[in-house]
Amino acid sequence: MASSQDSDEGMPRLVRRNPSKPVTKLCVNCLSPLTKGSELGGWLVPQDYYCEKCGYKGYVYLEDRRGEDEAARRVRDA
Repeated sequence: MASSQDSDEGMPRLVRRNPSKPVTKLCVNCLSPLTKGSELGGWLVPQDYYCEKCGYKGYVYLEDRRGEDEAARRVRDA
């Protein structure tokens, strides 16, 4: 019989976000950290981001959650 850990592999994972904990936002083209594009973003209009490395500018980004995954793995294995 497969354990629940094995049966979850390959399935989408729901993650509850902690709004007080900042998450690194990465460029969708080159995976470099993004900087905020506009000071009004997130309040009046959607937040836009800019990549200084490749020049990407837009609203879409990737979140770096590798640290959270490692912490969850340590807790689960303990």
